[in-house]
Amino acid sequence: MVRSPTTWDGGGGAGHQLLGPPRRWAFGQEPGAEGHRARSASHRAQGGAQGAGLSQHQLRPRSNSFVVAAPADARVRTRNLPRGDPWPARRLLPMMAVVNVARGDPWPLARVQVQVVLHHSERWLPRLVAGLRQLTPVEGGFTVAFWDNAPGTESGATRQVADLVLGSSYHPSPTGNIGFGAAHNALAQLAGPGCQYLLLLNPDAVPQYDCLQKLVAAAELDPKAALIEAAQFPIEHPKVYDPVSLETNWCTAACVLVRREAFLELGGFDQGLFLYCEDVDLSWRAWLAGWHCRYVEGARCVHVTEDQDLAKDRSAEALHSHVGHLYLRRKYFGPEAVAEYQGALREHLAPGAVEQILDLFATLPQTTVDRREDPHIVLTPGEIYADRRW
Repeated sequence: MVRSPTTWDGGGGAGHQLLGPPRRWAFGQEPGAEGHRARSASHRAQGGAQGAGLSQHQLRPRSNSFVVAAPADARVRTRNLPRGDPWPARRLLPMMAVVNVARGDPWPLARVQVQVVLHHSERWLPRLVAGLRQLTPVEGGFTVAFWDNAPGTESGATRQVADLVLGSSYHPSPTGNIGFGAAHNALAQLAGPGCQYLLLLNPDAVPQYDCLQKLVAAAELDPKAALIEAAQFPIEHPKVYDPVSLETNWCTAACVLVRREAFLELGGFDQGLFLYCEDVDLSWRAWLAGWHCRYVEGARCVHVTEDQDLAKDRSAEALHSHVGHLYLRRKYFGPEAVAEYQGALREHLAPGAVEQILDLFATLPQTTVDRREDPHIVLTPGEIYADRRW
């Protein structure tokens, strides 16, 4: 995500899914007569609720269960969609399975880990949770992991809402706000051994029901695609992309699928960047390492940008955004580019603000990278590091 001295371009559902009573067994664990009797007793204790014909609002799934598309070799009970489904097309989807993933149980078959970094994000969570529960499952399933960079008085409410996502895990930062990139790095290390993809998602972004499905499909078509970005709605990012190859200079982290192999190979996000520009840096390093960055216009997410959230205090974000721009210039373009940006800051900002930005910039590591004149690594007006479509 990037912000310019005077403007900011955000870096960064529909659908329906009916859930039946959670099955209380996992892959490879076929229930016998005892299991059926135990479930029957459990249903009687819950008022005899049955899956067929019940709406989503009538059911209360347990927080340690979630819906996945069952792999072909998985020994797990499946069921048809409930009767009276007003969306007949949904019947064409793979059979669904509800799988227990109680805390501590391994989940090696989940191919995708959805990652959300929170920071006083309570007001966005109900909408995000609703969107995540409508996601069309992909083969191998997905889990959801939350990292809270502001645990404390509000963390209980955050945990309560986050638990509404089936199969989710919540991780309060033990050392306070460690930054956006560092938090995603920590979550990536927690992913299960079967995880192939990480879906990085802003708490104020809501993926459409088929967003994950389309991003994974694009990743499967290009084994060298490290980052595959979803289009934002209603304000799409203006940076250019190739409509045939889907190639783009960099991918915003508001809603982006990252191949975990590439993410680990690249060392994750540069933790010298606390907030903003970390997605540009990761994309550029991916290009230099032989990976690709792709943009999938058909995969969409609703994202609340600055234009739609005028009440939020963005002073801290502006500070780190300017520091990020300086960091990228020093890392990839050298001292002349840094001096030019410093001149722009002095022209547009008050002296005290400039001093604060430069003081923080001086504390960052002196990292430099040979960009080898890569055509994807460019400086452009407006600080979006790519040509504009409009």
